[in-house]
Amino acid sequence: MYQLEHTKEFYLDSPWNLPYRRRIEKLKEAKKLGKKTVAYLYGGFDSSTFRYRGYNVAGTLEYSLYWAGACFEYQDRIDLACNLDAVDVLIIIRCEQDEKMDEFMAEVKKANIPVGYDIDDLVYDPRYVEDLCTAIGVSEFAMKDAWSEYMKRIRTVAEQSDFFISTNEFLSGYLNVDFSKPCYVLHNYLNWYQERVSEEYFNQKQKMRSEKPFEIGYFSGSPTHVKDFMVAMPEIEKFLHAHDDTVLKIVGYMNFPENWRKLVDNDRVRFVPFKPFVDLQFEQAKSDVNVAPLINNIFSNCKSELKYFECAIVGTITCASPVYTYKCAISQGENGYICEPGEWLDSLEKIYRMSDEEVRLKQQEIREVALKEYSCRNQLKLVEDILDEVVGM
Repeated sequence: MYQLEHTKEFYLDSPWNLPYRRRIEKLKEAKKLGKKTVAYLYGGFDSSTFRYRGYNVAGTLEYSLYWAGACFEYQDRIDLACNLDAVDVLIIIRCEQDEKMDEFMAEVKKANIPVGYDIDDLVYDPRYVEDLCTAIGVSEFAMKDAWSEYMKRIRTVAEQSDFFISTNEFLSGYLNVDFSKPCYVLHNYLNWYQERVSEEYFNQKQKMRSEKPFEIGYFSGSPTHVKDFMVAMPEIEKFLHAHDDTVLKIVGYMNFPENWRKLVDNDRVRFVPFKPFVDLQFEQAKSDVNVAPLINNIFSNCKSELKYFECAIVGTITCASPVYTYKCAISQGENGYICEPGEWLDSLEKIYRMSDEEVRLKQQEIREVALKEYSCRNQLKLVEDILDEVVGM
């Protein structure tokens, strides 16, 4: 693991928390300057879906000469309905139906504003509830019914859209078939906060050697990933037993199975509480390798590759399951490793046995690829092209 110093710069944990007045004025001022505008609507600002699909994209448009974007949440709908003259395009992010959404959408349609539905998971139709529940390990009928109802509410809103935006081509294929409307792909990517702090941590790593213990990092975004993690855990356990100078670090949410409790008691598995997104880059930078196992089914193949690129930007190598987005993002042995069942142990061994110089060069390579593909500024033309096309609908 790398003994890094935490950045001394001050970063807000939730930089999107601005008063409504400031957010809507941003669009009004842009209109005065002759720019077109896009409003991103999400249920409630958070560091997960909203950050990637709303905040990061609106941040990319800060570099645009032609477009401006701002983000809004459910509690803004009444006010936003009164300010639709400031909006040229509305993009709804994974919003579900309720009475106020029905009223809001009626006002948007009356204003003749193109509406896009942005979705990052296969959760828009109850037909896919079994695939979701298999992936997250849900078997109780009550939970399945709850997810099914959620999907119905998602579909009710999605059907009112004019176009879709998804996180990858696999998910886009399902949207095309199920809705027969234009669907654009905009991958998840980094924001400038992440890029700036990650550069600092990467530069620190390049000037030092990793010290023992060799640290495997698993960065869990929600408690539903236990079943995913078990894809790799038996081979990770073999690796830990084979090398006394190794540990597994789990950052975030994880109900760790009791049959591996001995590893926890012996300090071979360590837990770090959930971290705000900037602090997460610090934890990812300290690890020698990042593991991203997933149950390989339809639901998982629709997921983003964010667990790869957020680690790559700080020079941390990823071992990942062979689902669609990881196979697209990772060139085997170059900027990471794709691991079929039975291959996790071998990949971990390869990384463990790399020389300091090999590790340093590998870190440079994976960061360079990640910057090219996932830097916020590098997404500008694609975001503008999508908006230019839909504004004339």
